[in-house]
Amino acid sequence: MIRRSRLPLSELAFVWGGNILSKVMMFFATVYLANKLEVEGFGIFSTVFAITNYISLALFTGLDTLTTAESAKLSPETVWPYSKELFAVRRKLANLAVILTALIALYLGKGSRDSGFALILFGLGFIPLQFYTVNLFYGLEWSWPIAAYFVGGRLVYLALLFVLVKGSSNLMAAAGAFTAAIAIENIFLFLCLFLRYGKIANRSVPAPKINLKPVLLLTVLSALILLHENAPQFLVFFMKGEQEAGLYASSFRLIYTAVTFANLGGFVFLARFSKDAGEETYKKSLLPALVLGILFAAAGYFCADLIYSLLFSQSYAGGALVLKAGIFQMTLVPLRVLAYQRMVAKEKAKSALLPLILGVILSIGLSAYMISLSGAIGAARGLFCGEAVITALMLILAR
Repeated sequence: MIRRSRLPLSELAFVWGGNILSKVMMFFATVYLANKLEVEGFGIFSTVFAITNYISLALFTGLDTLTTAESAKLSPETVWPYSKELFAVRRKLANLAVILTALIALYLGKGSRDSGFALILFGLGFIPLQFYTVNLFYGLEWSWPIAAYFVGGRLVYLALLFVLVKGSSNLMAAAGAFTAAIAIENIFLFLCLFLRYGKIANRSVPAPKINLKPVLLLTVLSALILLHENAPQFLVFFMKGEQEAGLYASSFRLIYTAVTFANLGGFVFLARFSKDAGEETYKKSLLPALVLGILFAAAGYFCADLIYSLLFSQSYAGGALVLKAGIFQMTLVPLRVLAYQRMVAKEKAKSALLPLILGVILSIGLSAYMISLSGAIGAARGLFCGEAVITALMLILAR
């Protein structure tokens, strides 16, 4: 019989370190692609990636949250039956994602065949996502496959990029490399699950049913926040073209990487202690998050020219100005994440729905207006203004 115990700190650090390393590798992959595809090709790549990433997170975030919570209650003999139920639900969502992606690709293809074909290639990556089990392994507290997924999958992706992407004409190869890496890493997860739990499954025990109702609201809230984050990339692509989209994407990926590292402690800290320590823990976490955000933002602002000269080719010469325009959202995002987690812990998610819808509408409107004035720089400014609106709403609702 397989025993399961609480993860020791060393194993948590192992998973955490794997996650960090994977993000570092993805950052280098982004820089490599930006320079090889050049600004226009990178603009197309980043936009279709943002579309598929948004569809993926909007459809699967709620299910992933539920999977972690429910799998923590499973006995080893019921893991495989539960997994088959999970795969059936994920298959339906994956099919929906493929259909949505194909419809958007048909629309994009009218104006740009490259963007349409690239989006179709990205969309094929939803098929292996039906076997995604990272959140299942989180609930089962099985650490090494998670770390192997994070690190190994990104290594495969980097290797494919280095072999297949040599210049600006290799946009389809870049999209294909991403989809191939997704397939390989999810096949790996499936094999790990089957080899450990498939043979000990108790077929006489009914598989636990998956009830999606408890997480539908959180899925809607996550989809709204993600729309706020991704809308400027979509808007600048459609309103100003591929080159401006490439400039914006280069700065956004830098900011996203900085946000990830600035907020590494915040996700775990509040998620683990909000219910026990309550309001005191939440309030104590806000000031360190703000200070860290300010430090990252100041460093990014004053080093923007140096960063671009070191990382990007001359075709991204205007990117430093875009980075300077958007970097100060670093002061807001960690606060918003903490406030959102606190709001969910206090079961205020339902009351947040209408204000958040209004906030996202205002955020998108600001982005569209500023993009019309100054392109990629306007997109960065619009995202900052929208972030200020969303963060203020989250802080008020979390009180």
